[in-house]
Amino acid sequence: MLKMAILVSTTPVLITELEKRIGMKMEHADLDDLLIPSYRKAEQALPMNSPESLMYDVDAVQRIIEYFLMYKNQQQPQDSGLYVSKLLDNYLVEIARDPNLSITRFQVLAESLPESTRSCDDGLYRAIDTYLKSHPLLSDYDRRRLCKIINCRKLSVDACMHAAQNDRLSLRTIIQVLLSEQVKMRAAIQEKEVGQRESNSENDEKQTSTDIEIKILRAELESVKAKMAELQSDYSELQQKHEKISNKQRRASIWVSRWKKIRTSLHKKVNEEEMGEDKEIPGQFGSRASFVSRTRMSIS
Repeated sequence: MLKMAILVSTTPVLITELEKRIGMKMEHADLDDLLIPSYRKAEQALPMNSPESLMYDVDAVQRIIEYFLMYKNQQQPQDSGLYVSKLLDNYLVEIARDPNLSITRFQVLAESLPESTRSCDDGLYRAIDTYLKSHPLLSDYDRRRLCKIINCRKLSVDACMHAAQNDRLSLRTIIQVLLSEQVKMRAAIQEKEVGQRESNSENDEKQTSTDIEIKILRAELESVKAKMAELQSDYSELQQKHEKISNKQRRASIWVSRWKKIRTSLHKKVNEEEMGEDKEIPGQFGSRASFVSRTRMSIS
């Protein structure tokens, strides 16, 4: 009904009332209900490279989420937040493929729900990765802006494995993922060790398998530590290279300024010497003429 109301350009009051009703019944909505095409943007015939020519009406979904949060504590069940967070993450994956979607709109919509509504950030990570893949020309600052939304402690093991090898993420996020994975492995090792102490009555085969699993987890933990050390060393090397390049540029600018000063001083000296020679030449010719006249008079 909301799509038809937007299509026929009905009154804003009716559209607002429909958006409020959808926000109050978000636990019954699905992804197709939120994928509202930008009918108004299409009628305005905006250019394809315009930031306003979006595939879907993101502003309408943003208002629906705001109405949902408004009525959440009053009329919505407590577990509706988990469903709505998954629904929003799937919606973000769909709109992330839009090349005209700005990073600000995507970030605002991704942060519209409280962090407590998401028990796992795998869907949010998939949406951000899709946006980074569809917008490869983003700056490092914008990449860090999006990566800050992800809570690395809420990622599953598979998502952490993927994020640790994802070149599209910022280096800081990759390090945080490795650290969170290290903490999870430590907790798993401690749980295994505690379980091993408590299960003294178990047979030798189960105990052997537990020991093998602990060794495997420790080996994985050591590999994660080695990867983290390599990343930190690469990061420090990049910083040192950047400092060297900046120092070279400063030295070059200093040498250029000094060379300009030397060149101007040399030009001044040459000009002064030329002016001095011009003044001495007439005096030399006069002394020679007087000497010649004197010799003639003595001869006569």
